[in-house]
Amino acid sequence: MENNFKNENLNFGPQLKEIRNKQGFSVRQVSLQSDLSASYWSQVENKKREIPTAKTLAKMAKGLRVNENEIFELAGLRNEDETPEWATSHDKLELDKFLESNGDMSYRGVDLNQDQKERVDQILKQVFWEELEKEKKKDNNNE
Repeated sequence: MENNFKNENLNFGPQLKEIRNKQGFSVRQVSLQSDLSASYWSQVENKKREIPTAKTLAKMAKGLRVNENEIFELAGLRNEDETPEWATSHDKLELDKFLESNGDMSYRGVDLNQDQKERVDQILKQVFWEELEKEKKKDNNNE
């Protein structure tokens, strides 16, 4: 059977499995601790599923008994409440205005559900902060 999913971070599943093994948990244990099925865990670890939504990543962190930020970072996402140290109050305000303006969303004519919107929100935040950080570093180097 062909895998129809693409994992954006090819190492996410194997790295998740590595954390689980280091914690000494079986798939069944993390399944019970996270309220996610063992089958789902196995599919993610074996790259047969996409990187989960922010909500599911938080459950996975709970199941692994690790900090959510560790799992968000592993997935290539910034925790939505995590603001970089270098961000000014102006930077934060602008980001909030932009994200609040996103009401109903669709992609190529298909309406996005709440989980998909949360994922888009996470990705936009990550890209925004990375780009702004690059600009600030460039400005500081030019001074």
